[in-house]
Amino acid sequence: MQIARRLLVLALATALPMTAFVAAPRAAHAAGEAAVAQDGPLTGEVVSRWLDSWQAFTAWSGALPPDRRAEIGQAIRDHRAATPTQPGRDLAAMTAAIEGMPEWHEASAMVMKRGFADLAAWAATGDRIMQAYLTLDYDSAASVAARAERDALRTRIRDSDQLTDAQKQQLLQSYGPSEEMNRPVMAIPAAELEAVRPHMERLRALQPQG
Repeated sequence: MQIARRLLVLALATALPMTAFVAAPRAAHAAGEAAVAQDGPLTGEVVSRWLDSWQAFTAWSGALPPDRRAEIGQAIRDHRAATPTQPGRDLAAMTAAIEGMPEWHEASAMVMKRGFADLAAWAATGDRIMQAYLTLDYDSAASVAARAERDALRTRIRDSDQLTDAQKQQLLQSYGPSEEMNRPVMAIPAAELEAVRPHMERLRALQPQG
């Protein structure tokens, strides 16, 4: 998932020292605020907290030196090659790839400051939010109309008598997979869809542009 990959790249681009964050989880628990676990309820408040944490990550992105970025990228590629990613678990898989690296601990402390149990819980929550977002967006009127238009264009390409088979194949490939293949891969509980629905515009703004 392209959104998840961009989120992770920016989220892990943090080089602030651990001492800036270690006191925060204790303060949150002392105040009686339960940390969000991987399988905890996905509520509107949790979605809002996760989005706020994403804004914080974007403010800190770019702090890692190029060599650290390269090492993180290679670790993610190696993990992806060795361990197939479960559908809808992109963020969880990518954060697992860097577990044990200094950036994992720094990022984990950062999300703990914002009420998540650790980086794994933050990633799992992000995956659930993104899958709910994709399901809601897939069913929106604008997306339905856009898919219908793309399907009609694919049909015109296939039926064209002015294009060679090779040209048709090239054009069809340029439009990506069929719309059915773009359908969200997971069944999302209704309660989670309703928790995410009010945040659709903020989530839509996370999509890569261009």
